[in-house]
Amino acid sequence: MKATRKQTLSRLVKTSVAVALFLSPVSAFYKTGLGHVSAASSVNNTSINLKPFWTKTVGDPNKINTRATLLENDLYYTVGNKYIAFDALAGKSRWTIQASAVSQTVTDGQSVWFTDAKGQLLKLDAKTGKLQWKVKTQVSPKKGERYSNFSLHLADGVIYVGDEYGLTAYHASNGKVKWKTKGHDNGFKVLQTGDMLVVSTTISGALTTSGLQGIEAKTGKVKWTQTDGNHQDILFSNGQTFYSRDVSEGIDGGYAANIDEIRLSNGTVKATRSYIPVDFVEVQSASDVVSDGDYFYVIGKYDDQQKQAVISRFPVDGRSGGEPDKTYAFDVPVVDWSFANRDGVAYVSLDNGNQIALDTNSGKTLASVHYKGNPLQTIVGQDVMIVQHGANFSGVKVTSPANRK
Repeated sequence: MKATRKQTLSRLVKTSVAVALFLSPVSAFYKTGLGHVSAASSVNNTSINLKPFWTKTVGDPNKINTRATLLENDLYYTVGNKYIAFDALAGKSRWTIQASAVSQTVTDGQSVWFTDAKGQLLKLDAKTGKLQWKVKTQVSPKKGERYSNFSLHLADGVIYVGDEYGLTAYHASNGKVKWKTKGHDNGFKVLQTGDMLVVSTTISGALTTSGLQGIEAKTGKVKWTQTDGNHQDILFSNGQTFYSRDVSEGIDGGYAANIDEIRLSNGTVKATRSYIPVDFVEVQSASDVVSDGDYFYVIGKYDDQQKQAVISRFPVDGRSGGEPDKTYAFDVPVVDWSFANRDGVAYVSLDNGNQIALDTNSGKTLASVHYKGNPLQTIVGQDVMIVQHGANFSGVKVTSPANRK
């Protein structure tokens, strides 16, 4: 992973896994109105196939570190005190070392870096797992405690470590500190790298929210702070501005999704796009917002009265308050919505056990597979997607329009 591309897409490649989710089966879709689709009984057959081409049992799921990382086709994960590099395209382990990663993994193709439970930043040879160097972070855990990491990013030969201290920049070549910026009680989480680091940090007060800061990558100086709202993620960036969802909740929120367009240079809000009016945001707000760079997908919460969850699609350049150009209805909660390529195919996990591939333009289900067990969120790489279920990892090949029949 080299310097950040000028265009950043939310979940185009998912690099870490979060919490346990119950996935489930879905069928195909039929149109129920203009731009609206709903679950049906048959599946539209194409060359997309969600059946796994390998499955690996990794042990007790309670001992699996959920900060697993899929970089292109290489999977890095921790089980107990073992750190494992796994070739997800071949379905075989590359190497294993004694270590417990507590961060995501970053790589430049030649080496990998991660932080461990002892509060160390390690650099390993990507092919062999041989230790190249290790250094202590700014936080040393007490005896019997584990080090906590909030983020780890690599850009332009620098490793950025976000933890309880704040943010520290290390030279990737030798582990020496380039600069460090002390943060609040909960440190920093790096959301985007480049000439300007966009980071989030917890702000305590009458309400606990997540504020944004712009930090100069060369010096570590804080250039701007944005505390208006509760921003925790970047949905899409064009290099000049970025879009971030304001997840402030309450009776006065007014909309299920409020998305701010923010200037990278100074952190000011250029425009706000609000979608789907609601009476009480905390109850009726969207559970998530995802972007593929062309559209925002507002993932609606499951409606117990209507017995459905509705996902609404809005063009990125559309007007605030506009109607969705397409909606998708499911009769069970949607727990994950990811993209592998900008090809209009979404990989969706539902609460009844199935993983599906959905053509977002036609609303048709391209493939559907049921996975048994209690899975974690799906992570998507270059040519392969990892579905985690129970004590198993399963590899699924990801296809693009060019190689579909």
